[in-house]
Amino acid sequence: MKKYDDINEIFADGIFLPSDILIIWGKRGKGKSSFAGKLMSEFMKPRNAKHDVIRCKHLCEKLKEAGYYFHPPTDHLVFSDTFFEKQVFTKKISTHFFSPIDFALPNETHPTKLICPYGKYFIDEAQDVYDSHISALPTFVTKNFELSRQSEIFTVLIAQRPMRIHKDIRELATFVEVVNLENKYNKYGRLVETIWTCNIIYDNANLEEYLRTKKRKYIDKKVKFSYNGNIFKCYDSHYFLPMYFKGMQNQDFDLEYSHRTEFSPDSFDDFNSRRMIDIPDTFRGKKKK
Repeated sequence: MKKYDDINEIFADGIFLPSDILIIWGKRGKGKSSFAGKLMSEFMKPRNAKHDVIRCKHLCEKLKEAGYYFHPPTDHLVFSDTFFEKQVFTKKISTHFFSPIDFALPNETHPTKLICPYGKYFIDEAQDVYDSHISALPTFVTKNFELSRQSEIFTVLIAQRPMRIHKDIRELATFVEVVNLENKYNKYGRLVETIWTCNIIYDNANLEEYLRTKKRKYIDKKVKFSYNGNIFKCYDSHYFLPMYFKGMQNQDFDLEYSHRTEFSPDSFDDFNSRRMIDIPDTFRGKKKK
C-alpha cells in the first residue's frame, strides 16, 4: 500500500483533485480532524501557498477589468472554521477563519461573504450545517458546491457519519474513511510521524452500499497518508469545549450518588420521578409554549 506525504503527489496520482469536495469520516478517535490538519498543513507549505496566492492574485487582477477590486490573501488560501496553526520557518501561521454559513453564493435571502478563488475550505462537524434531515438545501448553497470546480476550490467536510451530510452534497463528493491512525516516536519519546490508513470511495451509491453491506468491493482505493512531525500541536482538540458550558456559569455538576430501588412507596415514587417515558418536547428541540 503506497504512503503519501506530499499533496502534489496525491494530486498527480489522482487520489484527490485540486477542486475536490472531500467528506472525511470515521469512528471517534480514528484521526479525522488530524488528517484534515495534515491536508491544511500541505496547502500552507510556502511553495504550495505561493503557487495558490499567485493564481488567485492573477484572477483578481483580471476581475478589475469588470469593476471588481478584491485584495486576496498574501500568505496562503487556507480557510477553516476551527483553529489550526502551522510553524513556517521561524513563525507560526494560522488558517483564515470563516463561518460555514457564509460559504454560499451571493443571494437576496441570506448574507454571505466572498469565497476566495483557489481557496481551501475546511468545515468541521459539517452535519450541523448540511444536515441530511433537511428536505432541500437552498440553491445558493448547493450551487456553490456545484460550481466550485470552476474556481478550483478544494473543500473538506468532516463528519462522524457521512450519511448525515445532505445527499445534494454527497452526490458531488469523494469519501475518505479514516480507519486507523498510527503514531511513531523516536527513542526520546518524541512524536516524529503520524500515519493515517484510509479507504477512498468516489461514488455516493458505492458509499451507501459499503455502509449497508460492509463489503470491501465498494472501496475504490486503500491509501496511507503521513505527516512528519507532531500534527497534534497544530490544532486545538478542545475547540468545541465551550459549547458544553454555554449559559452554565451559575450551575455545578450533579454529584448525587445512585442508589438501589427499595420495595417502599417512597422509593418507587422516587424511581418514577426520575425515569421518564414521555420525553419532553424541549428535548426534541421545540420551544416551551
